[in-house]
Amino acid sequence: MQINKLSVASFRLAGVFCLTAALAFSAATSGMKAGKAQLKSAGALAFGPDGVLFVGDSMGASIFALDTGDSKPGTAAKIEVKGINEKIAAMLGTAPDQILINDIAVNPVSKKVYLSVSRGRGPEAIPVILRVDTAGKISELSLENVAHSSVSLPDAPEGKDARGQNKRLESITEIAYVDGRVIVAGLSNEEFSSNLRSIPFPFKEAAKGASIESTMVRTGGLRPTRRFARSPLTPSTISPTFWLRTPAHRW
Repeated sequence: MQINKLSVASFRLAGVFCLTAALAFSAATSGMKAGKAQLKSAGALAFGPDGVLFVGDSMGASIFALDTGDSKPGTAAKIEVKGINEKIAAMLGTAPDQILINDIAVNPVSKKVYLSVSRGRGPEAIPVILRVDTAGKISELSLENVAHSSVSLPDAPEGKDARGQNKRLESITEIAYVDGRVIVAGLSNEEFSSNLRSIPFPFKEAAKGASIESTMVRTGGLRPTRRFARSPLTPSTISPTFWLRTPAHRW
């Protein structure tokens, strides 16, 4: 039987692509184990490769990587969910004023929108991850049995600030995934507590990161330079070149 050489070559090429995709997927989920993701809070969100969702757990001073299994390509669409607080509250069996949406991230592959939510207020609030499809349907990503991994931040702040708020709430203010690393902005327990970390993924351990001293200079006036070393960093844009800003302060 004569075999078409082009067909054989195409078959081999397809096999190489499938193997490459499988290796990339296994690399993204390497070290993950199925089980309950023990989040103490759910705040900043960011997507990595193959539907991996990074969740900032400020109260637990940890970053979680969740395998959402949401890697099927989708089409971008305008999503409008009216009364989303009421709908989420009804889904979670509570009142709308007991729902707090902390952050939103869009899966770049499926185009579904993910939300980090607190059910309740204060230290007893329950962390919840929700997703909204392009039709506006809301569903919950169960944390009871999900493939996940996590890494702890070694120098998270403790105690309360001048306003009486738990400093842990600002241990993670923003996260992003860039070229195989998770970039984390927030506060640490160092003297200059504004902190920026770069954590390799898959996770092994997190270094202390770099303390950042933010300087604000007013020109054309008599007031001196002001330094804000204890303000949590909020990256307005995270890319290979970082643009950082701190919350506005009054003179």
